[in-house]
Amino acid sequence: MTPRSLDELLADAEVLQHEYDDEDTAASRLRIEREVADTWWRSALLLESSAQQVKPWLPEDAPRHRTPLCTAQHEQAAQDLRKLSTLVIRDSRAAHHIALLAQSCRAEPASALIFACLLHLADREGAQFWWQFSAGAGSATAALCLYLMHMQRGELRDAEHWAHEAACLEHLENQTSPSDDLAGLLRRPPSQGHRGSWYTPQSMINRTMAILHSGVAASTRVVDTPALADQPLCQSLAVAVQRLESKSDADYGAIPKASFELAARLEDCAASSP
Repeated sequence: MTPRSLDELLADAEVLQHEYDDEDTAASRLRIEREVADTWWRSALLLESSAQQVKPWLPEDAPRHRTPLCTAQHEQAAQDLRKLSTLVIRDSRAAHHIALLAQSCRAEPASALIFACLLHLADREGAQFWWQFSAGAGSATAALCLYLMHMQRGELRDAEHWAHEAACLEHLENQTSPSDDLAGLLRRPPSQGHRGSWYTPQSMINRTMAILHSGVAASTRVVDTPALADQPLCQSLAVAVQRLESKSDADYGAIPKASFELAARLEDCAASSP
């Protein structure tokens, strides 16, 4: 039998020759090209996002602070979370917020954030629940606390989620902060240049600490005083946190509840702190 030529084989293979016209073929080709381009674009965005997460923003003239190579990433996250929590509870309105939380079943984001930080600093369970409550109500600072908490635990996927949430929430806050307010000025992204790295986790942590630290330049790292580092809670406040009653929840376990005694001890501790 004489072998058939390639042209003959291809001609027989064109079983759908009359099913599609040139316009159908062109449309299919365009659809495939768009899908391939979209896949490449998403890959590029993912790579860029990953790169930006490890490149915190600093101005040209800002001093560079290097983390010692012997300090593990989770240890640095633990230190940053402790610093951030300490600055949160030192807000002049902290005791008032805790009193509101004890008085009403409707918790404000700021009240939940302060309460969570108190629980964390006292090594009391329940901080995660209240941070999640505060972040869900719109607090970028609470989302940053959750990012640091998961980094401390080595839970990188959860940490990435909360870093993204913190960036989204801070972006929303930027749209509503008055331009003449200190927090608004420090949180305002640059008009050009480093905008892409403005919402990296470390840059957001630096700015948040700067705002809480009453005007420290946003690009500098907050340095702990001995009081901040060693004893963020006075003894009476630490005891009050441990004495809090808890409510059992099927999903979250024991959830501590704020009390008026805690608010009073927080006010006393703030009055006696340097």
